[in-house]
Amino acid sequence: MRLSTVLFAVAGVAARYVEPDRCTAILVGAKASTTGAPMTTHSNDCGNCDFRLIKIPAMNHTPGSLRDVTLLRQEYPRYVGDSRGPAYTRENLETGFYNWSASPAIGRIPQVNATFGYFEGVYGIMNEHQLSMGESTCGAKLWSTPVSHGGKALLDITELGRIALERTTNARDAIVLMGHLAETYGYYGASWEGDDVYEEAGEALTITDAHEAWMFHILPDDTGASAVWAAQRVPADHVAAIANQFVIHGIDLTDSANYLASANVLEVARRNGFWDGLQDFDFTVAYALQQHEPEQYGYTRRVWRVFTLANPNLALSPYTDVYSRSYPFSIPVEAPLSPQDLMRIQRDHYEGTPFDLTQGPGAGPYGSPDRFRVGQNAAGGQFERSIGIYRATYTFVTVPDAANPIQSLFWFGPYAPHATAYAPVYAHIGAVPRSLSRGTLRQYDPSYTFWANAVVGNYASRFYKFAHPVVASVQAVFEASAVAAQAGVQRQASALLASQGHAAAAAFLTNATTTWADAARAAFTALLPTLVTSFHDGYIMSDLDHEDMSVRAMGYPKWYLESVGYYDGNTAVPSQDVVSGAVLFVLVVVALASVALGYAIGRRSHRAKRGYVHLQ
Repeated sequence: MRLSTVLFAVAGVAARYVEPDRCTAILVGAKASTTGAPMTTHSNDCGNCDFRLIKIPAMNHTPGSLRDVTLLRQEYPRYVGDSRGPAYTRENLETGFYNWSASPAIGRIPQVNATFGYFEGVYGIMNEHQLSMGESTCGAKLWSTPVSHGGKALLDITELGRIALERTTNARDAIVLMGHLAETYGYYGASWEGDDVYEEAGEALTITDAHEAWMFHILPDDTGASAVWAAQRVPADHVAAIANQFVIHGIDLTDSANYLASANVLEVARRNGFWDGLQDFDFTVAYALQQHEPEQYGYTRRVWRVFTLANPNLALSPYTDVYSRSYPFSIPVEAPLSPQDLMRIQRDHYEGTPFDLTQGPGAGPYGSPDRFRVGQNAAGGQFERSIGIYRATYTFVTVPDAANPIQSLFWFGPYAPHATAYAPVYAHIGAVPRSLSRGTLRQYDPSYTFWANAVVGNYASRFYKFAHPVVASVQAVFEASAVAAQAGVQRQASALLASQGHAAAAAFLTNATTTWADAARAAFTALLPTLVTSFHDGYIMSDLDHEDMSVRAMGYPKWYLESVGYYDGNTAVPSQDVVSGAVLFVLVVVALASVALGYAIGRRSHRAKRGYVHLQ
C-alpha cells in the first residue's frame, strides 16, 4: 500500500467530522431596515458542503401525485435527479470523480398541483414570492433517526425549507406548514450517528417575507416520530440573531400575533423532566443542549456582537450564562440597517474588541483572523468564534421589495465573507450563472467564483494585515458600483414588466445577474496576481510603475520575536529520531486500525448524557 493511499484513507475518515458551530443568521425587521422590508442573512459555515447556487423552476404536477423526500446530504452532489429541474441532473455533474446515481427517495408525501420557483444552496434561500430563509443548526436534548436508517422520522430541515419555499408565500404560512409536516411525518437533525448527534439535533430558521420577520426553532419530540417547534416574530424595529444555540425563551401561547408553537411544546418538556411545570416556561432552557462553561461563548458571543454592532449604545455584556438568559430575543437598532451593513457584520472578526481575532499570538505575526480546527489536541481549550469565518461555503443578504416584487433580490457571496464580493441575484431570473451554479470542492477551477475567491482568501490570510486592505478595497469598489447600479436595473425591469410582460423582465434580470456575477469573479481573478506580486516571501513590493520599485521587509512584531526565543538565542528545536520506512509503515497501519475500530465503535454507541434522549 502506498503512503499516499494511506493518507487519503485517513482523510476520508476525518472528513466525516461535522463542525458543531456551522452557521450564523441575522433577522432585521421592516422598520429596522433601510429598504423598508425585512431582511435575513445566512453564513453557511461548512468546510465540506456543496457550494453551488441553484434555481429550482416553478413546476406543475399531476393531481394526486406524490413528492419524493430524500435523505439529508450536504456534500457535493447534494442531490442527483430530475425532480428539481435541469441543474441537478447527472448530465450537469462534474466528471472524473465518482459515478453518482440518482438520489433515492426515503419516503413520499402528497404533492400539490403547482410549486413555486426558488433558490437553494445547502439550504433554501428565497422563492419568487420573496419568502426567504437563513439557517443555524442548534444543539438539542432530543435526537432521532431517519426512516432510512431504522428510525421513524422522514423530514430534516433542508426538506422542510424546500417544501415551504415550494408551497407558501409568507413567513407565517411557511412556519405552520413546516411545523405540521414535521409533527406528522417526524423530524430528524443533521446528524444521527457518532458523537455529535446532540449538537446537530435542533435547527433554527430565520424566515422573512415582504412584511414580517420570524425566528423558527425545531427539534425531534420524544417519540422519534414527530417534532417540537416554536416561532417568535421579530418586532418591526428590531434585529435578532441566531448562532447555533436556540434564542427563543418565554412563549405566550395566547399571543398568536407574535408566537406560534406545536401543541406538544409544554408536555414533551414536562414529561422528560426538562421543565417542572411550575417555573415560567423557557424554550431554550428546556430544549437546548446545555453547554459547559465557557463553551457557550462560541455561540452566544456572536449574538452579542450582532446586537452591539446594530446598536453600539446597547449596554450588553459579552458574558452570559450557558443559555444566554441575560440576552433579549431581539433589540432595537440605533439606526436602520442597510444590506451593506449586514455584509459588514458578516465579515466581522471582533475587530476593535477584547476578542479581536486579528490581534494576539493566535493571529500570528501578520494578524490572520483564521483559527483552523485544532484536531486531536482540541480538548480543554477553545478559540473565539467570530461571525465571519474562513470555512464559509457562502453568505447572503436577502432584500425583498413589498411594493415591486420584480425587484426582489439577494446579495450572494461564495466562500468566506472577508474574501468575497457580494453580487446581486434577482429572485425572478430564469437560471443561475454558471460561475455560481457549477463546481465542486473535489477540484480547483477558478472559472467558478467559489474557487476564485478561495484562492484569494487563502493567499491573503498568510500576510493578512498587509494583504487584506487590498482585498477590502476591491470589495468596496465592486460592491459600491453594484449598489449604485441597482436603481437603474430595477427601474428598467419594472418598465419591461409593464410594457412586455414578466418573461421580458425576467430575461433582463437574468442577464443583469450574469453580468454582475461574472464581474465579481473577474475582479477576484485579477486580484490574485496583484496580491502575489505585492506580497511574497516576506516582502512588500510597491512603486511598481517607477524606474526603481520599492522593496520593504514585512518584519516581525517584537512580541512575536520574544515568543519564539529570538532575543535569548533559544531558537533550536528538539532533535527527533529519524523514523525508518518500516517503522513508519507500522505506525500508519496501527493508526488506520485504531481509526477503523474507533469509527466502528462510534457507530454502535453514542455519548450518553443525563437528561438527554436518543429516539429510534
